[in-house]
Amino acid sequence: MLEGSGIRLRPVAPEDIEILWRFWSDVDALSRVSNSPPKPFTLAEFKTIFEELSQKDESIRFAIEVGAELVGDCVLHSIDKHNRFCEVGILLGKPHWAKGYGQQALSLLVDFAFRHNNMHRVGLEVLADDERAVGCYLKVGFVEEGRLRKRDWVNGAYHDVMVMGILDEEWPG
Repeated sequence: MLEGSGIRLRPVAPEDIEILWRFWSDVDALSRVSNSPPKPFTLAEFKTIFEELSQKDESIRFAIEVGAELVGDCVLHSIDKHNRFCEVGILLGKPHWAKGYGQQALSLLVDFAFRHNNMHRVGLEVLADDERAVGCYLKVGFVEEGRLRKRDWVNGAYHDVMVMGILDEEWPG
């Protein structure tokens, strides 16, 4: 378990799955965290998908909890132990947006990647015009490394994708 100021990252428990399914079923939220078209899925399908993702060696997933309330989940994925690189992902339920939870959770996750998993670089991709998400990543310490012009089709238009990263020597933790 990883703890910060009023927030903690812990293993995902079976009782979390239904709440996470509701968060992951929100088309607007899902279109911001995946470059695949959002599609509906049943709770049973989500349980199967989530179980398969949890079994992968190249990812470490956490539930994000504020007080006793589950507010989302985050993950280190695409872990490359040879090159000491991984990517991060996060999804907060819409009721929990713009409260600073994402920034706190990502700070704990990035610190975990560097301090406990010996990563050299942590990266991510984000829609370049998602000001809320980009602002969060910048506050955590990520820097823009490049753009993939008009790569993702979201809400009826193509959008640039920003590639961001942070190196272990840049991490103040």
